[in-house]
Amino acid sequence: MNSVANKVAVVGSGSEHFEPTLSFSGAVCASILARNGVSVTIFESARGPGGRMSQRREVTEEGRELVFDHGAPYFSVSNAEVWDLVREWESRGLVAEWDENFGAFDCISHKFLGIQQEGLTKKYVGVPGMNAICRALCQETGVESKFGVGVGRLEWLEDENLWSLMGLDGQNLGQFQGVVASDKNIVSPRFTNVTGRAPPLDMNLVPGMAVKLQDIPVIPCFALMIAFAEPLSAIPTKGFRVVNSEVLSWAACDSSKPGRSATRGSAFPGTSIAREEKCLWEKNKRLAICGDFCVSPNIEGAIVSGIAAASKLSSCW
Repeated sequence: MNSVANKVAVVGSGSEHFEPTLSFSGAVCASILARNGVSVTIFESARGPGGRMSQRREVTEEGRELVFDHGAPYFSVSNAEVWDLVREWESRGLVAEWDENFGAFDCISHKFLGIQQEGLTKKYVGVPGMNAICRALCQETGVESKFGVGVGRLEWLEDENLWSLMGLDGQNLGQFQGVVASDKNIVSPRFTNVTGRAPPLDMNLVPGMAVKLQDIPVIPCFALMIAFAEPLSAIPTKGFRVVNSEVLSWAACDSSKPGRSATRGSAFPGTSIAREEKCLWEKNKRLAICGDFCVSPNIEGAIVSGIAAASKLSSCW
C-alpha cells in the first residue's frame, strides 16, 4: 500500500478516435491535488491537452503560421473559488483580460447592434493561446503527464482496494488509490460504437454513475477558421453574437486577443448532470468524473467541476 499511497490517475481520452479530452476540469483537478501533496499521473491518448480549450495551428503555402482558438473563444467568471484561480493565473501571465468592443449582428437587418466596451462582465483568454493554461497546469510540480498514452481498461482490485490501469495494448500503466476521469465516454456506449471496444470503465462497477452518463444530450457545433490578408475594417467590433440565424452563433477576431500575433470544434453538453454536487463521486472506490457536463457548458463550469473533484479526493487522506 505504501508504494501507491496518495497516487491518483487523471484520465482523458481513451482512444485516438476521440478529440483530446483532457479537459480544463481534469487539468485543474490534477493541479490542485498535486498542491495538496497527492502524486498525480495524467493519461491522454492525444499529443496534448485539449477539450474546451483547444487550439489549432496551420501553416500557409507561404510558410506563415496561423493560430486559432477553435474551442472556447474566452471565458468569464462569477464563482469565488474560480476567481482565486484566475487571479493567480493572471499573475503568472497565463491569462489576460480581453478588453475589446463586443456586440451583436442581426441577420435580418444586416446591422451591428449594442456595440459597447466590456462593462461588468470581464472576458478572459489564455496567453498566448487558450490551451496555455491547461499546458501549464499539466506541468505543475507533482504532476506527471503521459500524452500519447490511452487507457484501455480501469479495473477495481477489491482485495487491494486499488485501481489498476491498462493501456490500449494491454500494458500495465500502474496502480492508483484514486481515479479522476474527464471524459464522459469512459462508460458510454458511444465508446463502443466508435472504437468497437468495450468502454474503459465497466458500468457494473459504478451503476449509479453509469445511469447519469449513459446518454448526455449534446449540442453539436462547428468552428470555421478563416484568415484574412488585411484587417476587416468594416466590422466595428472584435467579437459579436449572431442573432436571427439558424446557422451562426458567434464570431471573433483571434488576433485581437492579448498575447496573439497579428501576423498569424467541439460540442456543448445539452444538460448538467451534477449541478449541485459539481462532479460525480463514488466514495468507496475513490472515483470522480468531472467536466463541464456536470455543472454548466462553459469554461467556468469545467473549472468548478475540477475543483469539486479535487476536493472529494483530497478528503480521502
